[in-house]
Amino acid sequence: MDEPVIATQGLTKRYGRFTALSDVTLEVRKGEVLGLLGPNGAGKTTFIRLLLGMLYPTAGGATVAGLDPWRQGRDVRRLVSFLPGEIRLYGHLTGLKMLRYMSDLREGIGLDRAVALAERVMGLDLTRKVRTYSTGMKQKLALAQAFADPVEIIILDEPTSALDPTVRGDVIALVREAKTNGQTVVFSGHVLSEVEAVSDRVAIMRRGRLMHVEDMHARHGLRMVLARYQGGVPESFPEELGLIARKRDGDTVLWEHRGVISPLMTWIGAQPIVDIAIGTEDLRSLYDRYHGPDASDEDDRP
Repeated sequence: MDEPVIATQGLTKRYGRFTALSDVTLEVRKGEVLGLLGPNGAGKTTFIRLLLGMLYPTAGGATVAGLDPWRQGRDVRRLVSFLPGEIRLYGHLTGLKMLRYMSDLREGIGLDRAVALAERVMGLDLTRKVRTYSTGMKQKLALAQAFADPVEIIILDEPTSALDPTVRGDVIALVREAKTNGQTVVFSGHVLSEVEAVSDRVAIMRRGRLMHVEDMHARHGLRMVLARYQGGVPESFPEELGLIARKRDGDTVLWEHRGVISPLMTWIGAQPIVDIAIGTEDLRSLYDRYHGPDASDEDDRP
């Protein structure tokens, strides 16, 4: 999983004076699930379109499986299955004919799996015309095709936005299955719990900038320690404990801690601490550092 299948260097897209994407440098490793997070306007869709060769960068560049998305766009798109945020399908076709049409773009490979996913997982009636489908049903049809395509990379832009909770769980299961099969998945979403459940890493974007990349496996070892001192919080703490003071308030300090807990507990036992609470931090807390009410407007990219 250390081999990058997608790499960008200083990737930038401007429209006149407006910067939609600014200096994004990021690698997506082969076989991993990368979650892209950020509100509308954060630059997620622009980033994806640049990777697919749908847009030409103003500055910087990208490679997908070693290929230039703009100069070798057709070859890139052979390797990628893309679900856009806004689905556009042919309404006069039945669901089955729509799947056949999309599969024929790849010489018919994947049609049987697409039909099986659409009928058995998504619960669709493929004899109906697409124009009779609801927005959620159209998204299910497109998802069935996206996961059926025999490709190395799957890029999903807001894949669960129109789905009910049950089907959202099915999508997460399909993402996990794709990862098991060795496919690389880029998953752009708003529902933090879904992204957290399935991602190896998450990339948080804001106003076209890449603000933070978090390894979710390492994050599982993160502890938040809230301690109340008798007589005031010390100015410093032993470096070998790996404590990061996130907040100080009078006699109280909030630490971030990773690693082995026994040295920390031994040290705490010798401190004038009168109360302590140890817990974990979910993805919402990390996200709110960049998009919450207290988020700074300063450029604090890594």
